[in-house]
Amino acid sequence: MLFPLLVVVASSLLVLCGNPPEAESIIIRPLVDLPEDRRYEPYVFDALQAAETSIDLVLASAQWDDVSLWTCLVAAQQRGATVRVLFDCSDWAPSITERNRPVLDALRHAGVDARFDDPEITTHAKLLVIDQRTSIIGSSNWNAHALQKQWQAGVAIESRSVAASFTQYIDRLWSTTLAPAGVLLPPPTSRQTEPTIVPLPDTDGSANYASWLLPQLAAAEQSIHVVMYRLSYYAGFGDSDSNRILDALIGAAARGVDVRVIVDDCAPYPDNARDNLEAAILLALSGVDVRLDRPETTTHAKLVIIDGRDIFVGSTNWNYYALERNNEASIALLEMPQAAAEFERLFDAAWEAGSSIR
Repeated sequence: MLFPLLVVVASSLLVLCGNPPEAESIIIRPLVDLPEDRRYEPYVFDALQAAETSIDLVLASAQWDDVSLWTCLVAAQQRGATVRVLFDCSDWAPSITERNRPVLDALRHAGVDARFDDPEITTHAKLLVIDQRTSIIGSSNWNAHALQKQWQAGVAIESRSVAASFTQYIDRLWSTTLAPAGVLLPPPTSRQTEPTIVPLPDTDGSANYASWLLPQLAAAEQSIHVVMYRLSYYAGFGDSDSNRILDALIGAAARGVDVRVIVDDCAPYPDNARDNLEAAILLALSGVDVRLDRPETTTHAKLVIIDGRDIFVGSTNWNYYALERNNEASIALLEMPQAAAEFERLFDAAWEAGSSIR
């Protein structure tokens, strides 16, 4: 059963730019995908079927076969909704472009407005906005393996303020008017004490995710639980955001915070596997409790839960390009223990299924 959390938020942090929104009732639905409990695809399927006016979708990776969501998206376009789909196109990894091209061609053939992004920038976001009200942010690409097998973490938020923030971001990606650091948000000045939602769109040089995560890690009092597909530590680049995040985990563990990290072993990708293992060993040797998932499992989530009440979830891995260069979409849900409890369900299951590196 999908669990709805109702919160009322009135904060200027809800919007990327413009006037602060009026207070509104906001429905938050964590979308946690475990091997035998899939929540993202059924929710998105129903949301697409109910779409009335618009659908904006940004994806890093797509597959046409065995993905029923495309049928719903095309049907929405045919009944009059305005549909835009933006895919990653890569000049450094042509395989990404070629993987996405058949889906782009199929959508265009069906009359859907679909296009590639700027090939010089990696668009790693997995972001869907429906009817300028429902935003779905997470780690799930639209391919059979991602939707049916991988461990994923996402969230659906019914809020016009949140949707407006992400729609502005998509508009600028769509029109290629998003300059470096073009979505820069002010970092927090203190820890939030009321339920607050902070959309964290990123592009080259903005680093919004890191600028909001790092103060929360520094303020952690009881626990930091992490499920992360990719993480890296860069010797000789101490000021990189990735290093600063790992150092913050080490510092939290040193002051007695329960810091636990479950990392994908990235077995099919030797370079990624090496980076993950090196970073995991560094954390373990520095007092952080670390586990790797099993080789037959893909733990694709990018999830942080702090003190059982603050959540960071989305597309952002912990490596240089994700944190400082890519187009990414994540979100912070602050002071929301009920939502955090649902995401802890994913962490607990992944932790139990993992194995210690010690």
